[in-house]
Amino acid sequence: MPQKEKNSLKENLKKKIEEFSALYEVGKSITSTLHLDEVLALITKKAATIMNVSACSLRLLDKSGCELLLRSSYGFNNKNFYKIKGTLKVGESIAGRVVKGRKPYIINDLRKDKNYKHPYYAMQKGLRSLVTVPLVQKDKIIGVLSIYNTKIGEYSQEDVKLLSMFASQAAIAIENARLFEQAQTGYLNTIRTLSNIIDAKDSQTFGHSERVMEHCMSIAEALKLSDEQKEILKYAGLLHDIGKIGIDVGILRKPSKLNKEEWEIMAMHPVVGSGIVEQIGFLDDLAPIILYHHERYDGKGYPSKLKKAKIPLGARILSVVDAYEAMVSDRPYRKALSFKKIKQELQEGAGTQFDPEIVKIFLKILENKNYKTKKTK
Repeated sequence: MPQKEKNSLKENLKKKIEEFSALYEVGKSITSTLHLDEVLALITKKAATIMNVSACSLRLLDKSGCELLLRSSYGFNNKNFYKIKGTLKVGESIAGRVVKGRKPYIINDLRKDKNYKHPYYAMQKGLRSLVTVPLVQKDKIIGVLSIYNTKIGEYSQEDVKLLSMFASQAAIAIENARLFEQAQTGYLNTIRTLSNIIDAKDSQTFGHSERVMEHCMSIAEALKLSDEQKEILKYAGLLHDIGKIGIDVGILRKPSKLNKEEWEIMAMHPVVGSGIVEQIGFLDDLAPIILYHHERYDGKGYPSKLKKAKIPLGARILSVVDAYEAMVSDRPYRKALSFKKIKQELQEGAGTQFDPEIVKIFLKILENKNYKTKKTK
């Protein structure tokens, strides 16, 4: 074999190795998260990188299967791009034709192709060439992936093959993220149903768990907790009283002070609640927060008399919010307290019943949002 052919073969082999290595690395990257928006953003960025192009866009079919929605882009002025190119019908422009024909589409010079819907925008941005490939999952087209370049292209079938291979990986990552999203929605709906069942046992506090969850999220934002910590605290807020599900309604609604036996039954609800969520695999991270949300900062709470930082942060947050919600609501034995009185109670309990830092943050949130009770003074 002549040296020139050997060198050419060697270069081609080197290029293939680089391409497959890049595909492998990109595949790992786009499957590193299960949050759909993050997956889509990674796909457009990595596609632009692996194909060495200026920009990339990704469209997904809507639920009807009739329209392509622009879900992610890279390398564009996103505000204008989304405004101009938001939605396309199947069969319309290049993306719509790719879905309808189920085949890739190459435009080496956008000025000469009449099928492209937004040539003015492309020229304005200096884009001259385009390749669009279908995103296929289990023989079903779910969308399209497009790459753009500022040069007149000479795209080959090898380029299309490489982008199509990447699109196959991308489609799997999108499907996994969608399934995860659906599962999360199902979990949250289950949790909301459970919390509503608990709240329904006491008509005077209906909606209590939802409000507790919302306040917990405000504190979590102020503390800059991670997404994972927020999610666990969110669900714990909704389910913190699940242990009351087996307590007699007569005790829950008793208009006078509980006797010793009734109090012992009521005091077991964090233990019962944590035991319930531990049995539900995807909720077991909530157990410590639910178990310890009636502990006191000074170590005089229940069930384990934990003190200060030994009480999980989520439980310390929940303790403050739960107490606030109790004070702001009408109860069988008293009317809701005024905001002035609630503020006083929380400040007096800071350092004894409550984590003082959490109290400080929560009161600031309440004042900033101008929360008011039924007896505002």
